[in-house]
Amino acid sequence: MTKRTTRHFFLAFVFLIMISTVAEAQFTRVGGGLTFSQGIDNTTYKTGNPGFNARGVFDLADRFWAVPSLTFYVPKSRTGTAGDKQTTWFFSFDGDVTFTLGTEKTLLFYALAGFNITNLYSGFKSDNPELESSYEVVPGLNIGTGIEMIVAEDINAFTQIKYVVGKYQHLVISIGVHYYINGRRFRKW
Repeated sequence: MTKRTTRHFFLAFVFLIMISTVAEAQFTRVGGGLTFSQGIDNTTYKTGNPGFNARGVFDLADRFWAVPSLTFYVPKSRTGTAGDKQTTWFFSFDGDVTFTLGTEKTLLFYALAGFNITNLYSGFKSDNPELESSYEVVPGLNIGTGIEMIVAEDINAFTQIKYVVGKYQHLVISIGVHYYINGRRFRKW
């Protein structure tokens, strides 16, 4: 079995486990915010900041949550030496599982791990027929940490930092809010 096939089987296995776990979970919060990334800057792609993310939170167990999220970054353009204009669109889907490390009154500290699917599309405005648009989907793994803070009756603020390990490795920092759909059960963690 090749390295690429092994990686695809591993990602499919992780995805199936996530789906079966989320099927037993309770959807409690919805949220979103801003995301900042190191981005990708090479001969094929140049991505921009900031990004906008949307996410859901599923309570899995007492200290575990599943957090699927979708992030779309502002398209970035650059002009080549021959006047060719390249625009790159960058978005990603993440499926993270968080583990509560500790709580302090209205603060919750957590670690996260999960998978990332990075999508990159690059298009050209050019008279040169040799320049072609490209689209790439790249799997990766996430590892990071975060803090969530109770700010109102049904609203939490969060900030997290994670590193995406894969072909296009990059650091991602996110800030935003979560809203409790059916109300918060507890005033403190």
